[in-house]
Amino acid sequence: MRNTGQKEANGKRRKQSGFSLLEIMIALPILALVSMALVSGTIFASRLSRIVCNQIAAKNIAQSYFEKMAIDDFEDVTAANYPSVTLASSPPLYLDSVRNTRCAVDIVITGYGRAESGTASSLTDTDASWETNEWTGNTVLLIGGRGRGQRAQITGNNNNTLTLNATLNPVPDATTWYAINGGKTVRITTRWSYLGKEYRARIESLVINWGPRR
Repeated sequence: MRNTGQKEANGKRRKQSGFSLLEIMIALPILALVSMALVSGTIFASRLSRIVCNQIAAKNIAQSYFEKMAIDDFEDVTAANYPSVTLASSPPLYLDSVRNTRCAVDIVITGYGRAESGTASSLTDTDASWETNEWTGNTVLLIGGRGRGQRAQITGNNNNTLTLNATLNPVPDATTWYAINGGKTVRITTRWSYLGKEYRARIESLVINWGPRR
């Protein structure tokens, strides 16, 4: 009887040991999958955090340009005084100097200038290079020269001529200065690369600290 009981106890222990080994064999792949998921999640979160930090830094760079333009003399807010920055510019403009993440800045200053000619319902600036109908619905103000003080709504435009919903009198000529929406529209696009992918962000603002032209 004692031998029989001992054999049964040994058999139970062997069975228990066998189940434990099987559980371990099943648990190991599951543990490996969970560990891989945790590592992948950590890497993804780190990359996402870096992307967000780069976006914030790029926005701050663009905002710093706008803040300088806002206090600068209106006549000095020009492409010559605010040149674009390329990724190869020296010294480089960094988003993250530790990771050598450089930022390019494309600056477009538009919506302001001197007309070459005009009619009662149009204004032409041959130096402009507008996108078709980009100013539709906006307002142009004549701020200097012939016709100064008049304003009109823009119903459309091509690359250098505004079509107006108004009857200008006197009509614009080569002495006429204009400002769409009353100032210079500044568009700043920041570009950078991270892990082989290019990112970009665009911000637009209006600089209006001008004085009446004679």
